[in-house]
Amino acid sequence: MGAVQKEVMLRGLECHQMIIDGIIEELNLEAYAFDIRLILIEAVTNAYYHGNLSDCSKPITIRYLLRDKLLKLQIEDSGAGGGVLLFPETISNEELLEDGGRGLYLIRCFSDTVERVDNTMYISKSICSS
Repeated sequence: MGAVQKEVMLRGLECHQMIIDGIIEELNLEAYAFDIRLILIEAVTNAYYHGNLSDCSKPITIRYLLRDKLLKLQIEDSGAGGGVLLFPETISNEELLEDGGRGLYLIRCFSDTVERVDNTMYISKSICSS
């Protein structure tokens, strides 16, 4: 599997699912579509609501690199960053059913590593070739 590194920018959430599906198709990662789609939808939604404060004029950048068997994702919002962002290892059953607050938990569960530095979320996920 050769290396693929690209970047796409979006504003707001109008087309984000179509863009994410395009990334999955471009990287030929349909076998991992559920995990990657969930990770990216949660990360982009977080960037829009919390980083960009729901401002559709502010860009969100998705960078992705697939090298060998490792997918690396970066989701950068236009916010000031700097705040502490925790990726919980567990949440209660009640929190799983709530509308908000479970996205960071789900990203952590479906990723190998995740961290946020300033206004960028860095995510990696192992991909096993079939």
